[in-house]
This record gives sequence, C-alpha cells and structure tokens, in this order.
Amino acid sequence: MNAFNIRQGQLPGRPEYGTTLWAYLFENQVEAVQQGIQNEIQRVASGDPRVFISNVNVYPQQNGMLIELEIQVSGNTNSELLSVFFDQQTRSATFV
Repeated sequence: MNAFNIRQGQLPGRPEYGTTLWAYLFENQVEAVQQGIQNEIQRVASGDPRVFISNVNVYPQQNGMLIELEIQVSGNTNSELLSVFFDQQTRSATFV
C-alpha cells in the first residue's frame, strides 16, 4: 500500500519506488489505459516477491478509480480479493 500512495520518483534515493497510477485518474478508460494500469500494478507488486497478482479489474469512479486485485501470497494456495480506491480529491489510496 505504501508504494501506491507514493508517486514514482518522490522517495529520495529510490527513484523507481512508488507508482505512476495517479496519472491515469483523469484519463478516459480506453483499452490502452486499462492495459497501462494493469502493467503498472504488476510492476509495483513485483517489488514484493511474496505477492502474485492473478487478476486486475479497474472501475472508474466519480472521484477516482477502484482497482480490484486478485492476489496470492507465496506459501498460501488461496487467492484473496483486495480492493484499493484511488481518491483524486485526497490523493490517497486506501483499502476498501
């Protein structure tokens, strides 16, 4: 969750840490944008080798976007659904 709340390049000494997902908030949700969002989520998640994302669904909302991630943690055979809301007003990502 920390990486989703930090814009990429804002952490001193770690320019690759964080996300560019905030740039997608104001874009029309066409196929290319959806694919960019999915690629960015996979890139951010790859920072934690214990987490595998098997499915991503993006739902545009009036005040941001809701992203549902189907994740699996290594050592566990069950998948979990994780919902994260990116709020454009507060500029924060929160679990829903």
